[in-house]
Amino acid sequence: MKTSIAVLHVKTPTPEKVSKLAHKVLSGLTSSATTYKEPDPPLTELSTELTNLDKLLDSKDGNKQKNQATIDQAAVVYALLKDYIFYVNKIAKGDKAIILLSGFDCNDEPESSEVPDRALIKRIEDGSTPCSAKIYVETLAGTDRWKVEIATDIKGPWKTYSDCLTRNNLEVENLDYGVTIYVRISGGNIRGWGTASEPMAFLPR
Repeated sequence: MKTSIAVLHVKTPTPEKVSKLAHKVLSGLTSSATTYKEPDPPLTELSTELTNLDKLLDSKDGNKQKNQATIDQAAVVYALLKDYIFYVNKIAKGDKAIILLSGFDCNDEPESSEVPDRALIKRIEDGSTPCSAKIYVETLAGTDRWKVEIATDIKGPWKTYSDCLTRNNLEVENLDYGVTIYVRISGGNIRGWGTASEPMAFLPR
């Protein structure tokens, strides 16, 4: 008989993905209290830290200190999830059905296909023509196209410049000279668009 183990199917633990998985695990362990009688750590700890993470996610506004606080809090929740992996595997003893009750995935289950993670702009420079902008981004797994949005205010409204660009061709042209714009990008694939990056300001010239 093949033995299963609970695993963390999160390639990159972004705050959004950590929150999503933590909600799933919290719900699974809570509703399976007759099987998982004494979660270690107690579920009240996960609930408290997850609530703190969700509050930070809801209040994100591009502020660097808030963004870092959100990342730090996601790390706290992710560390708790690692503890629960150990607990679940101890209780389940290789039983796949019991593992799945917890909200975690099994090692012999395929990783769910998802949209790309949050995009990240590294920098924006002058483009190849006047009043254009060249956007440099971090590599993003699972991405086969990029969407660029621009706005004149950091809070929007956002206008899509293009949604079919490649990573090596992220350039915005015909901008208004001397008018500061905000740029954000999203990675996409056949399953949809990932979370947009934090906006970055640029002054065309």
